[in-house]
Amino acid sequence: MIAYSLDELKRKLKEYEFRTFLVGVRNGEKKVVLRGKIVKFIKENFNAKPEYNDPEIVIIYDVHRDRYELQVNSLYIFGRYRKLVRGIPQTIWPCRKCRGRGCKYCNYKGKLYDTSVQELIQRVPLEATEGRDAKFHGLGREDIDARMLGNGRPFVLEIIEPKRRYIDLKEIEQKINEFARGKVEVFNLRFADSSTVRLIKSVKVDKTYLAIVKFDRDIREEELEKIKELEGKIIEQHTPRRVLHRRADKVRRRMIKEISSRLLNKNVVEFRITCESGTYVKELISGDEGRTKPSVAEILNAKPVKIELDVIRIHDLF
Repeated sequence: MIAYSLDELKRKLKEYEFRTFLVGVRNGEKKVVLRGKIVKFIKENFNAKPEYNDPEIVIIYDVHRDRYELQVNSLYIFGRYRKLVRGIPQTIWPCRKCRGRGCKYCNYKGKLYDTSVQELIQRVPLEATEGRDAKFHGLGREDIDARMLGNGRPFVLEIIEPKRRYIDLKEIEQKINEFARGKVEVFNLRFADSSTVRLIKSVKVDKTYLAIVKFDRDIREEELEKIKELEGKIIEQHTPRRVLHRRADKVRRRMIKEISSRLLNKNVVEFRITCESGTYVKELISGDEGRTKPSVAEILNAKPVKIELDVIRIHDLF
C-alpha cells in the first residue's frame, strides 16, 4: 500500500488498528532526521509506540520516489482443534486440473472438497479482523478419512493484513464452534506470533491412535498376544503407495512406543497405538503389500478389509 503525503498516510493508517509501529527510510541521506519526523507524526496522531522487534505495522518512506509504503504484519492466533467427522481435509485442496480456477472436473468450485478444517476455522476470524486472507499452520495433519479427537491438534491461524487486531477470542471461539458445529471444534485460543508458527512446523511429537480394523477372517484372542511383538520395535516403511504420486519413494524408520489390542467382534479388532511422528499407521496395520515391515497384517497373517482411524492424543508441550 502506497501513500504520497503525510495526510494520505494518516488516512490509510486510520483503516487499521495498531499499537506498535516501525518507521524506515529508504534512499535518504538524512535518514535519522526524516525517521524522527515521521515517528513524531504517528505518535501525535495515533495511540501507538515505536517497536523494533515485532511491530504491527511498518511504514517505509522512499525519499527518491517521495512516497510512503505501508506493510501490515500478520496477526497470529494459536489454538487446538478437534475434527469430529471423516472426509474433511485439514487445508484447502485446490483442484488438480484447474489449480483453483474452477472447471468441470471440480464442479467449478476450484477445490476437490466442499470444505476443510481451515475453512471452517478461518471464516469467523477473517470476518472479525477484516483480513485480506489467512494461512493455516498445523502441528502435522491427520488423513482426510481420520478423525482428530482427544486433546486436539495444535494450530496457528495467520491472518494476513488484518484491519482489526483487538478481537475477543472467547467470542471468536464460540462463533467458530457454532458455525462448524458437528464437524470441527476449537478451544484454548490465544494470540501468538511468528515464532509459534516456526515451532509448530519444526517440532516432532509422538501421537496415539485408535484404530478399528475389520479383517478378512476371524481373529482369536490368543493371536492378538503376538501384536505385543511390535512394542518398542523400529519398523521400516517405504513411502505408501497411496501417496507416491506426491512424495518421494524412500524408507522411513519409526519406533512403535506402545500397542494394545482388543477383540470387538469375531473379525473386528480395536488397536491403540502410540508411535513416533511421521509413522504411517494405516500401513503399519495393513503392511501396504510388504512396503511396511513388520506389520499387524504380517504378524496375524490376516488382511484388513476396513480401517477406521482416530488420532486421540498429540503428545506435545503446548
